[in-house]
Amino acid sequence: MFRSKINISGSQIIDDLILIAISLSAITFLGSFQLDLVNGLPITLQSLLVVEFALLFGARVGLISVISYLIIGGLGAPVFSGGASGWEHFTGPTGGFLIAFSIAALFCGVAADLASKNEALNKHIFITGAIILFLSQTLILILGLGWQDALTTSSFSYSAAIDVLMPGLLVKTAIGTIAFVLFGRALNNLTPKS
Repeated sequence: MFRSKINISGSQIIDDLILIAISLSAITFLGSFQLDLVNGLPITLQSLLVVEFALLFGARVGLISVISYLIIGGLGAPVFSGGASGWEHFTGPTGGFLIAFSIAALFCGVAADLASKNEALNKHIFITGAIILFLSQTLILILGLGWQDALTTSSFSYSAAIDVLMPGLLVKTAIGTIAFVLFGRALNNLTPKS
């Protein structure tokens, strides 16, 4: 939602490459960290970070960053949850989540780009951003659980899985919204007033 306000080098292509490098670095280094919630259920920052940068910098930067992240992890860099890596994670139980990252980044980036052009949504940019973050992470959750359901031969309870995973999704949405607000305010303070 802030891509149009960012001018680092004067060239949109160079600026996009800089933002992709920043986004990819953050996803790569912070994505595998886990936060422990009650009941011993860890949540990772992956699903937040893959949509956060699409929200901040738009669909192009967000999607290229996420696809690069997935390729790096597939090639063996320990950047997936818990420091995992390798192509086998795309076909196992977490494969749906990994594949959903790029779909959610695209959704989030396109939604952010459209919202930034809509005057009514732009007036309430932080609420709009929070809703887009929540919907994007929910998309990851639904697609990931759908993948797990397809791989499971036993009965799979979506409602039980969502009940377990929803607190983490809400925590990550709150963290992402705070980061979004802080970034927006910092950018407004750095932008020269006309």
